[in-house]
Amino acid sequence: MISTVAQYILSVKYLEMMSRTLGSRRIYPIYEKGSDRVRCSVGNSVMVFEVMCEGRKMAMRVYMRHHPNLRAIYGERYYPKELLVNSSEREFGLADVVLCDWYEGESLQSKIEALYRKPEKMKALSQMFEEFALSLLGERWAHGDLKPENIILSNDGLHLIDFDAMYREGFTASDCVEIGTRPYQHPLRSRENFGRDIDNYPIALIATALAAMSLDPTIGRDIPNSDYLLIRPHLAVENRDEMLHRIESLFAEQGDVRHYRIAKLLHLPTPSLPMLKSLLEMSVGKSYPTTTPTLEYYNGYWGFAVEGRFVIPPLYDLAFEFSEGLALVRVGDVWHFVDESGRVVITCGRGRGIKPFRNGTTRIVREDGEFVIYRDGRIEKVE
Repeated sequence: MISTVAQYILSVKYLEMMSRTLGSRRIYPIYEKGSDRVRCSVGNSVMVFEVMCEGRKMAMRVYMRHHPNLRAIYGERYYPKELLVNSSEREFGLADVVLCDWYEGESLQSKIEALYRKPEKMKALSQMFEEFALSLLGERWAHGDLKPENIILSNDGLHLIDFDAMYREGFTASDCVEIGTRPYQHPLRSRENFGRDIDNYPIALIATALAAMSLDPTIGRDIPNSDYLLIRPHLAVENRDEMLHRIESLFAEQGDVRHYRIAKLLHLPTPSLPMLKSLLEMSVGKSYPTTTPTLEYYNGYWGFAVEGRFVIPPLYDLAFEFSEGLALVRVGDVWHFVDESGRVVITCGRGRGIKPFRNGTTRIVREDGEFVIYRDGRIEKVE
């Protein structure tokens, strides 16, 4: 049976007559103001209607083709073969329906498009997303199609919608009926790696993009006309994404070592990104130890610890012990001095020959000459 969008809309308009059970629940569609058009959106295989259900606003998902996992994903919110729909052959078929919560607000995509020129607001949005992402990584399920359009920002925080690509405990590769939206997925995302880690790559991608836009508002100028969020996964994995290189350089220049490491995960050849959760959990620049931290090496990177516990995470490519209250560290190819909380105090730039402070000064040789760096933050060129 082939039905048109208009025929699905007509059935929802007359839900009381065209449904098996929902007609008795006082459900009716919401119309555009001053119009006879119902409020709905159309996807590849589902139409989503705004409806009132027994006095409560909800989202009614009407499926234009069968989805085998709806019962397992949505439970009692699933109504199989519920809606009677006419077809172009003047026959009738029954469409599956799911009733979901409706969240008042706007999508994360719309919010990004509205705020990318405003760094402070983007920073708050970035932090909100990372807290939300951490809560998702602690779940025993995964969304499967994580992207800004499927995240709603309402007064009480962020909410996910559209769980049709969801992974639940007990699902196997045969239960994977959707791969998710390609501009947010690792190129190797497939049925075979369907599991709890499928949201990791899109989380890292979104977190990287939001953090970058919070530092440089010009970096998102093409967002409103793009079908991806700054970074193209297939180019990132091949180390050919120029925007990702620009973002990594931005993080290195700012000394934002945590986001620098998250961005580096986007190059990995596998989609699981095992370090993502620990990177999102790490804090840089928030702890204030009473004892000077000592330099420690862990898992290929340098950090600082007090009594065996890291107080400045081991994320730096190179680092030196504290001298005169500051430690010299390198993020990518950029040198910084950080205080005992990990906060960047002096940015020295790209260069060579730099050493920790001694008697209040040090030097660096850069492409534009040799410079003296003073403990108070002054940088003067050697003539």
